[in-house]
Amino acid sequence: MNDTYEPVVRGSAYAAHAVRREVRDRLTSWGTGALAGDAELVVAELLANAERHGRPPVRIALTLGQRPRGGCVVRVEVSDAGAGFDVGRVRARWRHPAFGWGEDGRGLFLVDALSARWGDRSGPGGHTVWADLC
Repeated sequence: MNDTYEPVVRGSAYAAHAVRREVRDRLTSWGTGALAGDAELVVAELLANAERHGRPPVRIALTLGQRPRGGCVVRVEVSDAGAGFDVGRVRARWRHPAFGWGEDGRGLFLVDALSARWGDRSGPGGHTVWADLC
């Protein structure tokens, strides 16, 4: 079974709060409420990155799917019309001793820590960062 939900994104702090609430409500309705806290944080970080580094419009999609050996997975996707970034370069920076923990790159580090796996894809329509939560 796959079910996809796409909350509407409007650019404001209140809208980000409303989207996080919608994420929590949707995951609870899917019976995956235990993932809601992590999903809210992942959505918030990816949304902030898309708004800061990407181009409008920004879109969010949550998809409930089945894992091959049972259990469910929730995929979070945040897309924008920008060109994207090099995931390998971001990950390499985390391993560099001079990285530090300023604002740049910390959100994706959190996404990495909270998700089973994550990645990105770019195409003519823009850039999408996705994260799978289990």
